[in-house]
Amino acid sequence: MESPASGSPTAPEVVAPILAAEIDAALRAQADPVRAEGSKRYLHSALTHYGVTVPGTRAIVRDVRKAHPDLTHTDLIAVARALWRPPVHDSRLAACLWLEAYVDRLTTDDTALLAELIGASGTWALVDPLAVSVAGRLLPRVPEVAETYRAWAAQEEMWLRRAGVLGFLLAVRSTQTYPRWFPVLVEVADPLLTDTRFFVRKAIGWVFREAAKQHPDAVVAWASARLDRVSGLTLREALKRIPEERKAPLIRTQRGARG
Repeated sequence: MESPASGSPTAPEVVAPILAAEIDAALRAQADPVRAEGSKRYLHSALTHYGVTVPGTRAIVRDVRKAHPDLTHTDLIAVARALWRPPVHDSRLAACLWLEAYVDRLTTDDTALLAELIGASGTWALVDPLAVSVAGRLLPRVPEVAETYRAWAAQEEMWLRRAGVLGFLLAVRSTQTYPRWFPVLVEVADPLLTDTRFFVRKAIGWVFREAAKQHPDAVVAWASARLDRVSGLTLREALKRIPEERKAPLIRTQRGARG
């Protein structure tokens, strides 16, 4: 690895702060105090917020990645950790998007880092990019991580459980990978249908809604067989893309079954 400034070899512990500082400076340059106040209030966040948009943050990360294409795996993980370290929402989101930008370089071992960050996120706004955009993109390339996602979903900790479900979202939305992963999703989701927490119920419904884009019959069949267990929130979310004449009877039946 060469120093971004001098061209001389630089250790990861030096590279990471340099690139993290570069990203932080770019984020500060796009700070919007009004938007920051609104997002902090909306997310009930204790973190500092700069108010940078998600597309704006992604563009900053993309530019830095493009400028430093030869980072080692050790470097890129160190940068992610350096971005996550400050109690700043925008910097932590940049860490998520940094890992997304380098997802083609991640390995099974990196799911430990993902679990660490997910557990420390405290908000869907950081969990979901890690779960969908990073873990979700890792799954088709490294299918062994499915067992890790199963383990996350089995945890009582809410954000890990949500991530364990959302890790399958992209795989069941794709027509190419759906046949392999939809049965796994069903196995993962079924024990969670009695979870009463909003963010778990919403996640389950969201993933099945994405599957319904190309495979509506499978999602209707899944829902029909579970009307006595599935929550109204999960059902409505899962059937959102199903025609009204097909989903309305299921919703009425579910309401009756649940009392």
